[in-house]
Amino acid sequence: MKYTVVIPVYQAAATLPAVISAWRAVTGELILVIDDGSTDGTAEISERAGTKVIRCSGNHGRGSVRDRGMRETTTALVLMCDSAQIPGEGFLPRALLHFDDPKVAAVFARNTQPAARSFVDRWRGRHLFKPEPSPFNRRALLSTAMCVLRREAVEQVGGFDPKLRAGEDADLGKRLLEAGWDVIADPELQAICIQRDSAHAVLARYARWNSPNGIRGRAWLRQLAYAIKVMMREDLRSGDPLAALLSLAAPFYQLRRR
Repeated sequence: MKYTVVIPVYQAAATLPAVISAWRAVTGELILVIDDGSTDGTAEISERAGTKVIRCSGNHGRGSVRDRGMRETTTALVLMCDSAQIPGEGFLPRALLHFDDPKVAAVFARNTQPAARSFVDRWRGRHLFKPEPSPFNRRALLSTAMCVLRREAVEQVGGFDPKLRAGEDADLGKRLLEAGWDVIADPELQAICIQRDSAHAVLARYARWNSPNGIRGRAWLRQLAYAIKVMMREDLRSGDPLAALLSLAAPFYQLRRR
């Protein structure tokens, strides 16, 4: 089946050239960049790299830019990839093979990173890009960091919600599962994050992945207890006290703002 590579981007000038180059090395299919209002030259970099670029009027968020990516393409499959992720070896043939099964709506990779160079990298590898992959799962909650989507399935359930600034992948994945489609998490597929996060950025990412709408009350107290009893303990066992401070800060990034 034909596919298009769609890269939604925002302020991605630092990592996008390497991401485009990585896809060019493994596919000759169209690469489409959807720029969600960047001001750092991301769109111009994409154009110089020879990709097709769609410029959004302002920054509308993750749901909107992914919805635009689906609407701007016509292929039966859409390969969607974040602007700081490059594919691990063998990603394409293995991912596409899953679509021989007509029940499969989506396949996605697990997130990994290069060798850690800082306590922030170590924390990210320990608590976000976990070193031990989860088992193969056909009923997984969708992650769009690097995934392949079947257009028919996505359109059947109404597509990405353009109003969601975060959590758009979990929202779409839940609707696909409820409609009877399979969403596959394949641990053999790897998305390698080439971006080095600051402490603020990694904690914001943790909050976006785990509680995109924020949490309050008892749910927040449970998260605080988990951070202290599980996450900090794991950091300290690893001899990483600075990472433990990040674990303590994590629940405060998950607080829902009134």
